[in-house]
Amino acid sequence: MLHRSLQQTARRAMTTLAMITGLTTALAAGPATAATIDGPVTPAQTNGQIVSTCVAGGHTDIRAFTINGFNQNNNYVASPKRDLPGDRNGQRCYLLEGWWWKGWIDVDFWDDNDNKLGTRQCNVPVSQIGAVYECHFA
Repeated sequence: MLHRSLQQTARRAMTTLAMITGLTTALAAGPATAATIDGPVTPAQTNGQIVSTCVAGGHTDIRAFTINGFNQNNNYVASPKRDLPGDRNGQRCYLLEGWWWKGWIDVDFWDDNDNKLGTRQCNVPVSQIGAVYECHFA
């Protein structure tokens, strides 16, 4: 019985050491990299999604967006600001590759002068078929 207890303690210690090593490496790489350096823990379909942010036509005041929320590693992270491409009179979408999200995320919208226009929320499923989830805003 004592031998089994020692084995369990050793496994827990090794797991903790591996987590600390990974966290230290990610933090040393910098804040933006720390959120994405190790990629998904499991396949994308089962632990978060890449988000495509879409804005309906007619929102000529919206130039860019940012996303804040939990990533695949359960860390609260903020994306860089990204411009929405295309004609502002039509629907515009941007696929934010390399960032994995799950649960409720906040999408902040920005105008041409970098003024925040407002925040909308989108609920990204933890799992689904496929790795891209679309958040549409009217």
